[in-house]
Amino acid sequence: MRTKQALAAAAALLALLGTASCDEGAGPPGSQSGEVPAGKNGGLTGGGSGGDGTASGRVEAQLAKVAGTDELVRLIGNATTCTSASTKPKDTTFSDIDAPSEGAAAGIAKTNAEWGIKERVTCDGKDASANGHELLVISDMARFEAAFKARQAADLAAGKGDTRTRWFIGQNFAARIFATDSDEREMLSLGTLGLNCAPHYVAPPQSTTQPAIVKGCILTNYVDA
Repeated sequence: MRTKQALAAAAALLALLGTASCDEGAGPPGSQSGEVPAGKNGGLTGGGSGGDGTASGRVEAQLAKVAGTDELVRLIGNATTCTSASTKPKDTTFSDIDAPSEGAAAGIAKTNAEWGIKERVTCDGKDASANGHELLVISDMARFEAAFKARQAADLAAGKGDTRTRWFIGQNFAARIFATDSDEREMLSLGTLGLNCAPHYVAPPQSTTQPAIVKGCILTNYVDA
């Protein structure tokens, strides 16, 4: 039953992406509809915005949604190793979004407000010595995308930014995993799409790109190797 639901939901999102790509001004030149894999975990979930500030974009509203950090950890575990989950400030201070000059607790509270983050959790991959996966439950996806866009632009201007797609989002969560390329591609099967706000970023023509909630950001099913 869950497999049939996943296939049906994936087909619905694929149809939505295909329709959006035909809209005037819907995506960058050369973007095409591509297949978004069905999720083995129950996959893509339908439905619109719950009125809580999440998933207010057409595409975002078709992505997976979680009830909280426990469910998010279980979800990510379907794509990659995710063990030793922690919500402690010392484990969930993420250098790519938190200000380095502030203490963990103060920095987290400030960033959470600016980025629309509700909860944080991290878990370990196969190599526990490597960076843990960064997992966020989002209360305001538009705020998260806007903050990410500003941070990505600032990092690029400072010569230390990354134009590759590394954050994957659902209706109300965002995840950055530190794993293999195949694990990152498997994230698409969980009902997520990659978020990229790098100026002039263009994914390969065989992939799908659609506008995110925030102007200048896109959602894509292309995973940079």
